[in-house]
Amino acid sequence: MPNSKWGILGYEPSQPAWVLYLQLQFSQPADCTLKSANIELSFQKPQSICRSKLGPVLTEYLGPRGVTGYVRSRDTEGSRKNKDFIEFQSTDDEESKNTPDGKWSLRAYTWPIDGDESGLHRRVEWIINEAKPPYQTILHRDQIRVGLVVSHDTEPFFITVRIEGQLEETYGGMLRFGRSVDDSTRCVSVHVSPPANSETSLEEIAKRLNDEMTNMIFDNCALEAVPHHKVSSDAYRPAREEPRKRPRKTGSLNEVCPESKRSHGDYTIGWICALPLEMAAASAMLDDVHDLLPTHSDDQNSYILGSIGAHNIAIACLPSGVYGTISAAIVASQMQATFKSIRFSLLVGIGGGVPGGDTDIRLGDVVVSKPSGTLGGVIQYDYGKTCADGKFHITGALNKPPQALLTMVARMSAEYMVNGCRLSGYLADMAKKYPRMQGFTHPSQEEDRLFGADYDHPKAALTCKACDPSKCIPRRPRTNDTPVVHYGLIASGDQVMKHGLTRDRLAQESGIICFEMEAAGLMDNFPCLVIRGICDYADSHKNKAWQNYAAAVAAAYAKDLLVMTPARQVEITPRAVGW
Repeated sequence: MPNSKWGILGYEPSQPAWVLYLQLQFSQPADCTLKSANIELSFQKPQSICRSKLGPVLTEYLGPRGVTGYVRSRDTEGSRKNKDFIEFQSTDDEESKNTPDGKWSLRAYTWPIDGDESGLHRRVEWIINEAKPPYQTILHRDQIRVGLVVSHDTEPFFITVRIEGQLEETYGGMLRFGRSVDDSTRCVSVHVSPPANSETSLEEIAKRLNDEMTNMIFDNCALEAVPHHKVSSDAYRPAREEPRKRPRKTGSLNEVCPESKRSHGDYTIGWICALPLEMAAASAMLDDVHDLLPTHSDDQNSYILGSIGAHNIAIACLPSGVYGTISAAIVASQMQATFKSIRFSLLVGIGGGVPGGDTDIRLGDVVVSKPSGTLGGVIQYDYGKTCADGKFHITGALNKPPQALLTMVARMSAEYMVNGCRLSGYLADMAKKYPRMQGFTHPSQEEDRLFGADYDHPKAALTCKACDPSKCIPRRPRTNDTPVVHYGLIASGDQVMKHGLTRDRLAQESGIICFEMEAAGLMDNFPCLVIRGICDYADSHKNKAWQNYAAAVAAAYAKDLLVMTPARQVEITPRAVGW
């Protein structure tokens, strides 16, 4: 583990952390070549089930999702001097799964540990596929350096290392290594004791991991053994050189990512908004903006394409002034017609919160749909039947979100408990990158006023300044503006909920914590997670003061969810078409 460092991340209060580098080098018998290898690290406390503060593998420092190298020929007719060369590039495409003769690949994934009930990912696996002869100038002869960041609580822990793979015999046979019947012989466990007082800041090192994470180390590398190949100047550079920085874009959504040669099949996640302000917030959360692609002949949506972390995303907005469940269903079906590789969607925007009860919901908080009992997280509150007792009974219970989304929501909930909510950081980045979006910042707690459910807003008044202050319900002020994330049942319907007494009655009957207008159009036809920033209390005192910020904080949660979601978890989710 060369050059690994102990220290701290962040500022007061800082978090003890470990930047861990691994240097991988492979060798094999003379009559065999490496075909593939899986290298897995698991981080656990001495207890069999880890409930302590040993942190997760911090996936935001996992670097490129994958790196591939392949042989590219410099063909110039009549020239014998032009030789093949090996070029390295970041990749996440489907093609990298099936390595052709002249191509190798390295990909990283994170997973929970079996039996760990915290929801945190503490297992990381690198999957390596080697090229076939004569192109094997890399893995079995040279070295690969990979790295990651692990947070901890200064107490000792174990790292378990497992290596499995396949060797290919010269005459086409296949051998496996690491498949012992005795599981204890397949793994090596290392006891690690963090230093007690390491105050070295790891912030800059961790930030550079995205560039340095997967480096080819060509020291002592006999490339002359294969004279017809040389390393391209575009390759990942040796560790001793300065990492090449990827150009960053600031301030304009019209600036597109130069790596824009993508197809519809590269987009695996849909993001649906109801309002232009929600689409603006979604766009501002993208790491990169991509060139637009042609749409299906029946697709009338207008898209913004881009990426967050390892994922390519298609963002669409409902037509202006045409809201509700039917409009959302049309947008979703047209998106699926154009982007057939989409696994699921995120419905992200503003909603009305239900105050009081067990959840102290405030304006600017986030509500995420969560299944409860037989309910899938969203109910259609205006769909049901009137029974003999004269009461209207809701029967519009909708499907659950995909398991991959529910798993990540559970993990995020656990991680926020340990390390706190990160949404304010995304909002600060947005305001810095897009100065014109200052109106999407937090209004102030003084603008968050809750009136009694039986007190209606004066009809002629545009704001609540004319409302009776004695009808305002006193609540304990929060110590800061950090949004709180709530998980529960969301009610969807074709009409805006703006009556306090009806809100409270439905909430009490069904356990609803948020009202909105689009989710019921998606949940049974398009696997979806609903994320709502709270801009009002679903009563007659609605106003637009909190809408921009609520849209931004919901988009920030969606971004954090995608940043923390491994690409592998999306890949194994069935496609939404035909769901």
